[in-house]
Amino acid sequence: MTARRACWLVTGASSGLGQSIAVAALQAGHKVIGATRDVSKAEEMNPEFLGRGGTWVQIDPAGKDSYDQFTKISREHSIDVLVNNAGYALVGGVEDISEEEVRAQMEVNFYGPLRAVQACLPAMRAKGGGHVVLISSGAGFIARPGRGAYSASKFAIEAIHESLLQEVETLGIKVLIVEPGAFRTPFSARVVTPAAHESTGGFSKPYTGTALDKAVTMFKGNTGLPPQIMRGCPSKAGHEIVKAVDTGYDYLRMILGPDCVAAMDQKLGSLHHDLEATRAIALSTDIDTNEER
Repeated sequence: MTARRACWLVTGASSGLGQSIAVAALQAGHKVIGATRDVSKAEEMNPEFLGRGGTWVQIDPAGKDSYDQFTKISREHSIDVLVNNAGYALVGGVEDISEEEVRAQMEVNFYGPLRAVQACLPAMRAKGGGHVVLISSGAGFIARPGRGAYSASKFAIEAIHESLLQEVETLGIKVLIVEPGAFRTPFSARVVTPAAHESTGGFSKPYTGTALDKAVTMFKGNTGLPPQIMRGCPSKAGHEIVKAVDTGYDYLRMILGPDCVAAMDQKLGSLHHDLEATRAIALSTDIDTNEER
């Protein structure tokens, strides 16, 4: 899709990276539908959005009726670019998180984006073009202590998009996975920790002094990560994402932030180590051709 006036649907558009993407798309001359769970709050936080030509729609992507709502919006506005951005992080140890908390994490970070994709694809297929953009995270390819459930949700939704790319590339639809590092948004201050261990700092006592203790403690108090860690500029990220959609891209994953580059280097190094460490084992496990005779 070349640079032209397109219709963007951005979930979680009232704050953070979603807000920056919506603003950048409007500045580029596009029409933007901002999806939010609370329109009145979104209007209060973004007083210039409507004046710039934006439109708010109230949707909770995790809601069971969100597929029908996304379908209606896709048909009414002929969505060209879907940006799945809404989400949150559950931070807690694998032993400490409840199944209910994990299901809630998956509902928002996996099923919500999946519903939006499935709802918007028919209209994109009908006109022979479109973009599906997933705002994922470095947690989508590397799992740190305390981020097991969050990474699981991101690993899973990235898998959907990686598969989708191969399914729709001949239909004129492009797919982009954005993997940001620590950006200066409210996201890190909105993390959820295991309710059962609230009185002990968000983790069970046997993990005191461990990597899990450090990971959970860093997010406690609703203050989020310290500024020296959150070095990413949301406005720059928003403009880079819009520019990629407008001018074209030949990659599936867009890495954003030096910290995320370092994390990807670490992940690739780990994968390469495991491959080389087990290559001989892997190559030795085929059925012996002599056994087939």
